[in-house]
Amino acid sequence: MRALGIILAGGGTKHSKMGELAAKRAVAAMPVAGSYRSIDFSLSNMTNSHIQKVAVLTQDNARSLNEHLSSSKWWDFGRKQGGLYVFTPTRTAENSDWYRGTADSIAQNLEFLKDSHEPYVVIASGDCVYKMDYNKVLEYHIAKKADITVVCKDFSDDVSVERFGCVKTDEDGRIREFEEKPVKATSHTISCGIYVIRRRQLIEMIEKAAEENRYDFVS
Repeated sequence: MRALGIILAGGGTKHSKMGELAAKRAVAAMPVAGSYRSIDFSLSNMTNSHIQKVAVLTQDNARSLNEHLSSSKWWDFGRKQGGLYVFTPTRTAENSDWYRGTADSIAQNLEFLKDSHEPYVVIASGDCVYKMDYNKVLEYHIAKKADITVVCKDFSDDVSVERFGCVKTDEDGRIREFEEKPVKATSHTISCGIYVIRRRQLIEMIEKAAEENRYDFVS
């Protein structure tokens, strides 16, 4: 296996535009088309991309989400070499905080990365509905010899994108500017919150962020 997966599913009401719909359940646990939940799309993308080891990081209003994940027997995550892991914030001698951001959620579960052997990590959000072959992103990442690959989407100028992270790229696809939730967007290319990075590099970045008290991938 070339990659393991991390699904960020900690967001609740304060992180969402869904108002009362997210008042008592995580956005990743929102029902979609009957018995499915939002997170099922990211999980399906992982299994269809042959990613056999996946960690789901949950936090706010997580009971229904955790119940759904524990009953999701149909996800084909190999137990011998992988598996589906669900991590929630845990008080320890070293840490007594909830997840304070995306980077901090990984920092609090860094042993999962250190104990793994896959060379790459695919990071995705648990509250988006889409279909994607992460293998194609990984192949692009390797071919470009990139440090980090960010999946982006272009929108037309008449679409409001101020609630997203907006990026500017050069002709080679390299990100030259990034602005999180700008007051007035100067680019209509947004980050989809899907990343590919080398596992060892991610560990180094997360450790450095923790040392500098930086809790999010972007701010």
